[in-house]
Amino acid sequence: MTSISRLWLAFAAMGAGTIHLAVGASAPVLLAIVLVGFGAAELGWGVVTLVRGRLVATDLALFGALIPVFVWGATATLGSGFGLPTGATGLPLFPMVVASLFGLFIAAALAIGRRAAGGAGTAEPGAGRPNAAASPQGWRFLVALTIGGLLFSGLTTPALAATEAGAHAVAHGSHGLPASTSPTLDPTGHQH
Repeated sequence: MTSISRLWLAFAAMGAGTIHLAVGASAPVLLAIVLVGFGAAELGWGVVTLVRGRLVATDLALFGALIPVFVWGATATLGSGFGLPTGATGLPLFPMVVASLFGLFIAAALAIGRRAAGGAGTAEPGAGRPNAAASPQGWRFLVALTIGGLLFSGLTTPALAATEAGAHAVAHGSHGLPASTSPTLDPTGHQH
């Protein structure tokens, strides 16, 4: 697996983990425990992947990425099956769609990498074999890093804003200032 692929997998895991933590903060208790647990695990796996520069526990990560998707699907299905509206389950649609897309991306990429490596277990597919495509290649790596950062943050940020935690977040530029004492500028640019 290339370094760019590992980088994007780490970004996806950290995005999904952050969203699961934010959604779990306002979910019903049982779902909160599950989502916060998986959110912390996803964040941890993403950070370890970035720090070590290789994938760890790929089989566990593959199945772990699918469990929150399954939990969300089961919750939405069971909730509507009991006559509850989907919104009553406490899981907002857009953030869960984005987190599920990240989870599906992680699972698919790990499954493809595992298959290409001939079914290697918990070691990274292709580990131990020299591979020119696995090492960063200057500007190509920088472009991939930039695209990955923009793509994953561009999906994660609005998903976080659509959570209950995002709805109660303090507006930018107003930290520490009471609403009535915000500074104003006169036409000359001086503060009042």
